[in-house]
Amino acid sequence: MVSESGSSVSSYGSVNAILPLLEYLENEGFDLTTTLDRVGIPRSALEDTRARFPKGRFEALWQIASEATGDPTLALRVSTMVKPNTLGIIGYLASASESRRNAFELVKGLTPLLWEDFECDLESDGEVAFIRCGTSSKPHASRFTTEYAVGLTVAMSRVLGAARSDPLEARFSHPAPAYADEYERILRLPVRFDAGEDGVLFPVSMMDSLNPSADAALRQLLERYAADQLARIPTSARFSQRIRACIVSMLPLGGLTADAVATQFSMSNRTLRRRLQEEATSYHEILDEVRAELARHYLTKEKRGIDEVAFLLGFSDPSAFTKAFRRWTGHTPADFVRADSS
Repeated sequence: MVSESGSSVSSYGSVNAILPLLEYLENEGFDLTTTLDRVGIPRSALEDTRARFPKGRFEALWQIASEATGDPTLALRVSTMVKPNTLGIIGYLASASESRRNAFELVKGLTPLLWEDFECDLESDGEVAFIRCGTSSKPHASRFTTEYAVGLTVAMSRVLGAARSDPLEARFSHPAPAYADEYERILRLPVRFDAGEDGVLFPVSMMDSLNPSADAALRQLLERYAADQLARIPTSARFSQRIRACIVSMLPLGGLTADAVATQFSMSNRTLRRRLQEEATSYHEILDEVRAELARHYLTKEKRGIDEVAFLLGFSDPSAFTKAFRRWTGHTPADFVRADSS
């Protein structure tokens, strides 16, 4: 795939990512066909939620919609109206999860289903947790995309779980605009600008409160389906990156093998190996890198116990995890945690 100019690779997004905006515009009386034509998205594409387009077209749509409505905070306003079922498989999966934290862990590897190159990360520190939203690509996501992602994080946190508590604060890396008071009115939260990062701060107790609508059996079915969809989407991402995302999404399910991942991509294990060799890597190298990265994160950022981390990463027992962790870092998990705390 090429960019709009035809000279470089472009990242893509799903029409699911803009359906809430289109619903809002339609309710406000705008002609969707004309609006979509201006950014090169055919109205017929809305009938196929698998349709994907360069993200630049979505960002142009936000800009046009903001100008047409005269509302510079449009992305935030639309995000507060989103319900889980609006987001397709990601929303349904979050709704079936046992807690807000569990929902985040399950869907963070699935963000390419909505936006490629957009990443979310969770860090816990004492009594607070921070969900960071951003992109690793350049140019970075537009202000509308970032504000929409932060708003979605706030909105989804309010509809998941039994506790009707609120996040603590929304943060934006950009300077405060002249209409900064609107951010707090729309989000119903304190807002910090020039924060150096974009995301939402939560009390840890809110992240870990149980979801009364949790459904373990449904969640497992949805995870399998989501991993399958992730494997099948047309994308500009390197094959190894898609394998990595698939591994991250499937790790909590257990039974993760090269054969299982190859099946998700409708190919043989041999083809999987060949495709990864072409990118100078292998399935086992990617699996090892994912486990090493997540192990450090779970132990130091989320303060999880060693036995729990071993289970989350698919090890047969804690001793197997300890052996692998020593190979990655030169330390046991316990020593690594003590050194991080000192």
